[in-house]
This record gives sequence, C-alpha cells and structure tokens, in this order.
Amino acid sequence: MSPAGAPVASRVLVVGSDADVSIALHLHLERAGFAVYCLPGPGELEPIMRAVAPHAVVLVLPATPDSSWGSALTAAAGSARLGVRIVMVGPSRDLVEPLAAVAGAERAFSRAEVLAQPLLVVERSVGAGLFGQPASPPLRPPPAASHPHLPAPPVALSDPAFPPALRTTASPVIDLLALIDEELVDEPRSRPQPTRVEVNVSLVSEHNFYVGTTRRIDSGGVFIATALPPPVGTRLQVRLGLADGRKLDLDGEVTFIREKSATTGRQPPGCGVKLSGLPGWATESVGRFTQARQPIVFTPR
Repeated sequence: MSPAGAPVASRVLVVGSDADVSIALHLHLERAGFAVYCLPGPGELEPIMRAVAPHAVVLVLPATPDSSWGSALTAAAGSARLGVRIVMVGPSRDLVEPLAAVAGAERAFSRAEVLAQPLLVVERSVGAGLFGQPASPPLRPPPAASHPHLPAPPVALSDPAFPPALRTTASPVIDLLALIDEELVDEPRSRPQPTRVEVNVSLVSEHNFYVGTTRRIDSGGVFIATALPPPVGTRLQVRLGLADGRKLDLDGEVTFIREKSATTGRQPPGCGVKLSGLPGWATESVGRFTQARQPIVFTPR
C-alpha cells in the first residue's frame, strides 16, 4: 500500500486479463517504486477506482472487447477529466488509438511495446501528449517500501490510509456522447483534437475501401476494422498505407459504424471513414486496387 502523502501519480491501477502484460507491469512498476493494483476485468472498475483512488489507470484491452468495456471507457473518460492519467494498451495500435482520445487516454501502446518496455506506461511524452494534450510534469515514484517486491494489499473505502475525500468522493461517470456534444458547442480552442490512426489496406487486411452510389472511392472512403469504433462524426487524422507501399496523411470523419452481429458473418466490425483531400494519383491507385479486391458498398439510408 502506498503511504499517506505519497507523491502524485504513485498509485497505478492495471485493468485487463492479459496475464503477460499485467505481470510485466506489476513487477517493473513496483521495482520502480509505484504501488500497483491489478484488476482482471473491467466489471468492477468503478468501485475499485473509488477504493484505490489511482493516479494512473492502464486499460489493457483484449483482441475482442465485450460490452463491459463500454462502461469502463466511459468511466475512464470521466476520471480523465478529473486529472487521472489514462493509458490504453491493446494487441495493436490500430485497435486502441481510435478509442484512446474518446476515452480521455493520454497515450496508447501495443502489447508488444509494453512487454518490451513496461515503464513506458508511466513515462510522459515530450512536449504534448499523443493526441495533442499538454504534457504534465514527469511521474515521480514514492519512496521505496520496506518490502518492494510484495504485491500491494487490497484496500477498502474505510482504510485510514486514505484521506476522507478519497474514501467518500466517487468519480462521476460521464457519458461519452455528452462529452462530445459539450466540446462541440465550446470555443474552437477547446475542441478535441482529431484522433490519429494509421491503417494499411492490402489484399489480405481486414481494412478495406468502401464506395457509395457512384462505386468510386471519392463517394466513399476507408473502412477501419476495429472492435470498438469511435462514434459517427469523430474527426480523424488518417495515415493511409496503400497497397503499393506509399502512405498519405489525410483528414477523415467517421460516417458509419458496422457492429459485429450474426447477419455480418465473418465480416469484421469497424467504421467507415470519409477521406478529405485524396489526390488524383491516389484515387487512380485505389481504383486499380478495387479491381483486384472488391470494396465495401455503403449507401446512407
């Protein structure tokens, strides 16, 4: 347990069932002096957060997150607005980056990055955060405990080590759509920065292009396969990798979402992103690609 009066960002809550990532974070962060608490799933996130009062939360998403992660991301967004650092980890950045800004996460990593360098999750980025958030002072671990390798004991709301405010004040749960609406009516300088995402479309990728009524790419965009797509209307900065190896940096906006259901069969869930400023040579390149691989056809209802 972290002693009373420990420096800011000393308590880290790791949420997820990826045993390798949880063990790596527990061992390395505790050796660095952090108090680490591990929660195997998102179901009890809110009461645990009230008990632990973490300064940083690491959400370790599985390859196919279930519905329980939706409420966890909402709770994370509310906590982020109150100053809690949120870090997201997933099988790949393609999965977690579209969700990180929506959930208020400061940084996002693939599990391979975290397994290689576990302390990345408690390091600040230089300058601004991954999604344009201002950087904060570096994390400072608390003084080393007398038994630094022992796991942190369970805590309760009545634990006297926590100040009364931490025992009685719960972090409010804030609806993500309400957050987005609130930001859109605010001043332009406070609007959320576009999420950055990289997607490479090939003959075998789950990502694909989609077209509209004209069956041309300029009537559609790119389909990004992800288990937890951002809401319709989310602005994205897309680094698009074409089949010929060239990459483009484009602006985009989520125009539709495809949920996973029995009617879609093996088609992956994800979202369609309308691209802006696609140059002529890229339009021709995509047109040739869609002759080899059929695009998704989407027509608004």
